[in-house]
Amino acid sequence: MSEEIVKLNKDFLGKEYSTGPQLVEVESIRQFALATNEKNPRYLSTDPHVELVPPPLYPVVFLPGILSQLVDDAEEMNFDILRVVHAEHKMSWRAILHPGDSIHTTARIINMEQRGVNDILDLQIHCKQEENIVVEMKYRLLVRGKKTTRDDKTGEGAQVVERGKVLVKKMTVVTGDQGVRYAKASGDHNPIHTSDEIARSVGLPSAILHGLCTMALASQVLVDELLDGDPRRLKSMEVRFSRPVLLDQSIATEVYDAGIKDDGIHVVHFESRDEKDIPVLVHGMAEFSE
Repeated sequence: MSEEIVKLNKDFLGKEYSTGPQLVEVESIRQFALATNEKNPRYLSTDPHVELVPPPLYPVVFLPGILSQLVDDAEEMNFDILRVVHAEHKMSWRAILHPGDSIHTTARIINMEQRGVNDILDLQIHCKQEENIVVEMKYRLLVRGKKTTRDDKTGEGAQVVERGKVLVKKMTVVTGDQGVRYAKASGDHNPIHTSDEIARSVGLPSAILHGLCTMALASQVLVDELLDGDPRRLKSMEVRFSRPVLLDQSIATEVYDAGIKDDGIHVVHFESRDEKDIPVLVHGMAEFSE
């Protein structure tokens, strides 16, 4: 049986997209925190003496406008939206966002490559306040070829790391309405996260949780258990999305020590698994200040 190989139009390599300005708003911060099951008062408090800051993954609320522009180019790019999965994501925080900040977001296609029957597309994303980059992201999308199998890899270049001492293991509940709540708070209204019928029409067992919501739940474990609830200490975080997370279940995140770098930054690795003990986030790594 022959394989139908995806071939993205590389004329789009280097294309840039932009959106904004968008304001960081108190109500938006609280909605995002509640949609990711946060209880941290730094995101939710109404006490004027508490400095309100966004959860680490909050800047993804600036992405829907960028991704909608990418979708507009999909046909000409040969970018089959129904066969796209979010493969990997990395975030680096260079400054703290505060309510009232005005953010411009830019994205550039920095890589398009064929990997087996699949294609990879990498976006480099900058969230800027004036001319200063406050958050940087690397957003990897994988376009599945028509004859892919369960053995296809989404990130073959990722390095396998040796696990250190277990620092924490924590269960997190994914509620049945998590997809709906996160879609509203994040602006990502892809129906595979909110409709079982549409999810099944593209080969999924039922509606699945947004990958970035799964990443947000993992960040909650890091911040609450290792950073004394202070998200400002988190400097970077990256994951590979290895399997979809179904709604209405629990996932377990386990964090391993990876030591302290010469500049004093602490490094940890982590992995999240579903109720069947199947990894859903792998090759997780985070850096934070002591």
